[in-house]
Amino acid sequence: MASTSREALIAARVSAETKAKFALLAADRGLSESALLTLLLDTVLDQNGTLRHAEGSAPADIQGPDRVTLRLRPGDRTLVDVRATARGMKPASYLVALVHAHVRSNPPLPRSELRELKLAVAELSATKRSLDPVRLGLHAAGTIDVMRSLHDTATRAEEVRRYVADLVRSNLVSWEAADA
Repeated sequence: MASTSREALIAARVSAETKAKFALLAADRGLSESALLTLLLDTVLDQNGTLRHAEGSAPADIQGPDRVTLRLRPGDRTLVDVRATARGMKPASYLVALVHAHVRSNPPLPRSELRELKLAVAELSATKRSLDPVRLGLHAAGTIDVMRSLHDTATRAEEVRRYVADLVRSNLVSWEAADA
């Protein structure tokens, strides 16, 4: 088989017994498991006539996302698991997010941080609702009560603003850090 600059991967999950038998068959033929599987696929495809789609292309509805297989150094998997868990993510999702953040300079927002932002938005909505009576009360209430209410509302709004700004800043910094 001619090697291309970008080869596709076909994978299947089989029982341990099937894998062992396949490994023995490959060894008996003097081939690696990959070489035997490639030979098997080429034979099946050759024996099944013309394909419905142009050679070398797959229909758009069966093409999957680009995949990369990583081989981690000893101990790296444990560190990846720890960092993924700290962000409330699965290890593979964490690695995809880390690569995305690095190559696109666009750090993701993990679900836990998104949940925090939603809570902050809810707090801002409550702040807005608390301003409505103040606005209406400007004509009916005394000036001191209105000023106190406005001050309390402005304080709450500033606390939420700082919280959201800190959360976004820490998210950006955390994905750029050496221990992201």
